[in-house]
Amino acid sequence: MKKLAFPDFPRTEYGQRYERIQRILRDKGMDALLLTNRSNLRYFAGLRDGAWDAYHFYFLILLPVEGSPVLMVGHGFEHLVKQCWIEDVRFWPWSKQFYMDRKSNAVSLVLDVLKERNLDRSTVGMELSGDMQLNMGQDHFNELREGLHQARIVDGSEAVWSARSIKSEAEIGRLREAARISAVGLKSGFEGLKPGMTEKQVVNLATSVMCAEGASELRFNALYAGPRAMWADGMPTDYCIREGDLVQFDGGCVYEGYWCDFKRMAVIGNPRADQQRHFELAKSGFEAAIDMVKPGVPFSAPLRAAFDVNDASGYSDFSKWCLDFGWSAIGHSVGLDIHESPGLSAGNEELIQENMVLAVEPFVTLNGVYPFWEAEEKFGLEAIVLVTATGAEILTSEELLTHDLWIA
Repeated sequence: MKKLAFPDFPRTEYGQRYERIQRILRDKGMDALLLTNRSNLRYFAGLRDGAWDAYHFYFLILLPVEGSPVLMVGHGFEHLVKQCWIEDVRFWPWSKQFYMDRKSNAVSLVLDVLKERNLDRSTVGMELSGDMQLNMGQDHFNELREGLHQARIVDGSEAVWSARSIKSEAEIGRLREAARISAVGLKSGFEGLKPGMTEKQVVNLATSVMCAEGASELRFNALYAGPRAMWADGMPTDYCIREGDLVQFDGGCVYEGYWCDFKRMAVIGNPRADQQRHFELAKSGFEAAIDMVKPGVPFSAPLRAAFDVNDASGYSDFSKWCLDFGWSAIGHSVGLDIHESPGLSAGNEELIQENMVLAVEPFVTLNGVYPFWEAEEKFGLEAIVLVTATGAEILTSEELLTHDLWIA
């Protein structure tokens, strides 16, 4: 057994993950998973690397139902893989033109390993869904499929999400810390909020505190105010915030690979009466949704609870439009990715399970206007929620940062 150098988690954590995915694959009739993307390599292999944004670098892992896993990387990463628990590591030689060559020696190595493991005529799952994509060029994927013409390549994302959706205690600890850091940082940003500041200045203040508190990465911190009130996920600009502007923050930090994704709202000066009323409506829907988060409850139930609040307040047309149009989700799971499956959507009758971590985020528009992008303003909150044995624990709690409309 090799000695690990700077592992992401203890070896036992990965052993448990591997045993779990093997059980899932058996249940789904798959012989192996061949995975390529950043989060999956970190989850199953413990691989952390800074080169993922250089798309010509490939890292692959084979997870067979029978036998041990295989990690495949290019030469030059011999030291990097010392952090990974997997004993069987294979290397492919770089092509002569390195960065710009359209050929990849990775594909031939994968084909050799699959043949060696008698998996070249089997059912192999890969990341082929809308919410989990390959980290592999189309030419290389086509080459791989041609080399596996006697195998069945199927979408394996459902199996992966089944494994990743239940968080371990170690993962929950990181998600809890990501939530704490994000809330402390945003509170500092809101405390410094005043007329004349730019959106960028507010985010810079918040994220500088996140860094000081231990954030590992800052990959999504949206802030939009005033005339950009409907710019969903809008990144901060040089717009100078004015008296009366609504300010919306969405995002958070990444802590040791794990995301926080939460939303809070502020206003410069006293809010208008209709702003306060709609915010309170959105908050009531948010609280009703979280009250429905508990083991054994369908993922659709929190959405229905939030929409029931809208309906009771005279906004049933808005709820109906959301359901009819397809904007029928009020949240998602969160972990190594900011958006993970399962989602809190109207058609999802899967059951919520203990130790899932969810981002709950219902919203309502000013006067219930729909389509929502035609509204002048929207109101909502988002929280990171841990599913406990009896209900929900809000990790981005009010003790860290109020759920009320922040008045600056």
